[in-house]
Amino acid sequence: MNRPEISLHSVLNLNERSALAEMEAITSILKLVTRLTGMRFAGIAKFTETDWIVCSAYDPMHMGIEAGDTLELEITLCSELRRDPKALFIPKISEDGRYSSRAVVKRYAIESYAGVPIFLPDGQLYGALCALDSRSILFEDPELEETLALFATLIGCVFFTIPLLNESE
Repeated sequence: MNRPEISLHSVLNLNERSALAEMEAITSILKLVTRLTGMRFAGIAKFTETDWIVCSAYDPMHMGIEAGDTLELEITLCSELRRDPKALFIPKISEDGRYSSRAVVKRYAIESYAGVPIFLPDGQLYGALCALDSRSILFEDPELEETLALFATLIGCVFFTIPLLNESE
């Protein structure tokens, strides 16, 4: 028996359709970040006073970092963005004494890092868009920082519209 096709648009309410579109947009941005950086992991993390919370992750190399994971903010590389909210690129962490001894670097075997802060439209620092890899990656594209910053702006705008993600803890 043939059943008539049902459009998702007709069975999902506006909030459900909006949430699905936002999730798809974020996943697409993370995939683009891995392509542009040459890195094999991209994620979005929210900062609290003490924690780094993964909101979304694209992890085809199976580093083991997943949405909902929480780490102490101070052990992460992204914590640098909280102290100095500007882009941070580290092509070879093992050769940089400021970062090579961090627990997160050892735990996930991170050799390269690219991160930019995510600001909400009201100017509040939300967290970070970051890319990681266990290989050393040279950041040769002179426009990479600006491109990642544009993605971070888009993410900040999306997250600003999601009440549960931008409420204070």
